[in-house]
Amino acid sequence: MKKQKIVISGINMVEGGIFTILHNVLQEISIYADQHPIEVIALVHSKKGIEFPAIQYLEFPDSKKSWFKRLYYEYFYFKKLSKKLKPDIWLSLHDTTPRVLAKKQFVYCHHPTTFFKPTWKDWKFDFKIGVFHLLYDTLFKLNIKSNHTVFVQQHWIKEVFQERFGIETIKVTPPPYVESHSSEEFPFEKNKIHFFYPSFPRSFKNHELILEAIPLLPDFVREKVQFHFTTIKNNPACYANYLQNKYGHLKEVIFHPKVKRSQLLAMYNSMDCLLFPSKVETWGLPISEAKAYKKPMLLADLPYAKETCGVYEEVSFFDSKNPEELAHLLTQFVDKSIVFSGNKTTFDTKDEIHNWQAIFDYMIHQ
Repeated sequence: MKKQKIVISGINMVEGGIFTILHNVLQEISIYADQHPIEVIALVHSKKGIEFPAIQYLEFPDSKKSWFKRLYYEYFYFKKLSKKLKPDIWLSLHDTTPRVLAKKQFVYCHHPTTFFKPTWKDWKFDFKIGVFHLLYDTLFKLNIKSNHTVFVQQHWIKEVFQERFGIETIKVTPPPYVESHSSEEFPFEKNKIHFFYPSFPRSFKNHELILEAIPLLPDFVREKVQFHFTTIKNNPACYANYLQNKYGHLKEVIFHPKVKRSQLLAMYNSMDCLLFPSKVETWGLPISEAKAYKKPMLLADLPYAKETCGVYEEVSFFDSKNPEELAHLLTQFVDKSIVFSGNKTTFDTKDEIHNWQAIFDYMIHQ
């Protein structure tokens, strides 16, 4: 049987969650290639840390020098490269649909800022959020109908894509989550109720909603609680400095530095309740992680949070623009009068593909 040639493009996926996606995909297709007649070529910024068997690597070390470089590769050079490689399948892992020649083309969309309208504050603290919103809204549209299928992480995103771009062939691919448990205890202060928000300090993560809600709490509540935020202390980011300068006086607040994975799991194990006010996500991993520990959660009343949460009893939702509403829920949680609203979401699962092995099967056989 003739081998199918698959090109996987992820030239700008160099750190954080997007690098994790690239790492997972290449690791999985390396395993898949052992059992199926395929030839895999990966286009990457650097192969360091992602060198897996059965994959040929083409490195693009200058891909992040500027957006002009990125656009050049996506919309000019890759067409030339595809003529040379003659792929059966081209999978782009970073949202945009390049101009290529391939028998079948696919794109995996996971960048949230196209769904988020930045405020002046977002522009102030990280102009990239605003620029990404403007660019991605345009670049998502460009060539998107050239794809055989568009992969997205949640059903609400599928609905947005159908309405915005007029495409029907969309598959929902919830990111695979392997539950990680720790029995370790984090040394939180004893005899306090601990609320936890693990998140990188970006303005759309909406830390301020929690910090504005704290002064609204009754004195008897403020005496009993602590609020923990990760990756803020010692973080040079403009928004992190703003949060520390404006809210560092709150005695109930502890800004933690970046923590190791083992420490993070110990924090989940030791906390009393997860808070997650982010204004936009394509998933919301801390929700899945807190759910694995069977912890109570107070979440933004937004589609991504409800879909990530899934069926769950100990959860309630609040308006992501209303600190008074959050303060009310926090008070009820502390005085043990809270009645959780719970969450019961149901979706048509026929459009879902639940792991990368199944995605590879789909791309080859459809």
